[in-house]
Amino acid sequence: MLERLTRFLRGPIASASIRTTGVLGLRLLFQAGHLIVLARLLDPSQFGLLAAVMASAMLLGKLATFGTQYPLLRNTAQCGHTAASVLSYAMPTTLTVGLILLSIFLPAACWLVPNQPDFGIWPLFAIATAELLTAPLITLFAMAQLGHSRIASSQLIQTLPLGLRFLATAVLFVAQPDQPLLLYATLYLGTSAITLTAVLCTKVANPPSIKAWRMPRLTELKEAASFGVMDVATAAPSEIDKAIAPYLLTPNLSGLYAVAGRTVGALTLPVSAMMLSALPRLFRSAKPGRDDLLLRYTILFSLAYSIVLATALWWLGPFIGQLFGPGYTSSTEVLRVFCFAVPAMALRVVANNTLISLSKPIKRASCELLGVAALIISATALTQSFGAPGLALSYVISQWTITISGLWVIKRTRT
Repeated sequence: MLERLTRFLRGPIASASIRTTGVLGLRLLFQAGHLIVLARLLDPSQFGLLAAVMASAMLLGKLATFGTQYPLLRNTAQCGHTAASVLSYAMPTTLTVGLILLSIFLPAACWLVPNQPDFGIWPLFAIATAELLTAPLITLFAMAQLGHSRIASSQLIQTLPLGLRFLATAVLFVAQPDQPLLLYATLYLGTSAITLTAVLCTKVANPPSIKAWRMPRLTELKEAASFGVMDVATAAPSEIDKAIAPYLLTPNLSGLYAVAGRTVGALTLPVSAMMLSALPRLFRSAKPGRDDLLLRYTILFSLAYSIVLATALWWLGPFIGQLFGPGYTSSTEVLRVFCFAVPAMALRVVANNTLISLSKPIKRASCELLGVAALIISATALTQSFGAPGLALSYVISQWTITISGLWVIKRTRT
């Protein structure tokens, strides 16, 4: 067993994970820096409302591709096909669905968002356009690179807008404008547009010409739709709590909750790096026994990493709260509750990616929706009793529900 583990650590997945972790290390740096500077730029009530809008837009944005990125990943990984054949229908599908979602999101958001002096139609439009149109297209090109096992390149494509946003937020923090939220929304959209333009101009993904675009066939649409449902269901447990926080908590407490939640979510990136490195090989592999061995090693690594991370996060909680500014020092209690979700979050990444490789999108979506139901049912009661820590506890329950059910489905599928 020890010899096999040593070979695994020296193998292609481990080396690819190290390279990808380097790229994702930049992503973690940009996310953490962006989060800290943005929290210092806005007060907790503004930050909480902004986090709710962004979470809602990100969640809908998962539906914009309609799941076409997964057939794109599978075809390029399994058959070595060029990405152009799938992109020819994935790109117009993404733009069509994205525009439809944008037309639905804007009126709904204007109705739901409270009347804030700095939060008008423009921040909603800018954030929604970035998440529903430009970000899904960037995801397609990143998946095309991932299918060809260019894992670090794939992550660089998705990391570039985060880096640009970090720089833009830092400039705003130094300049201290009168309306930081309006300028931040403008730069949020601008960074996504710059990234998309750079990818298209450098022809990283070699997209097909507009003349080659076509609508998907019925069989392609049905297959992609199942992955699309899975993608939305996967994102929902990580975003819904931030979206509903302003309605369950006071504006100030929702900001504290959002800061703690985003901090914990960003720290599971090394597990994501490992699973991204393994995913093309899982798609190509035809030896179930070997997949079982790989699954055991990834579970072992994820569990060990997450326990160490949760322990460190518990003790560093007071210091982390101070990083975001004096208005966020009371987020320590919420952050420590989130520590109990860290092992589940790491194992959930392993389970979700394994179910993708097994072509079980509906079963994966079912596990995620079970977690969403657990989150919504427990959130109302726990928040009324314990406030922000209660909402964090409902998140812990949701993550463990998804993880246990996902691993159970994998065990049933492989036996």
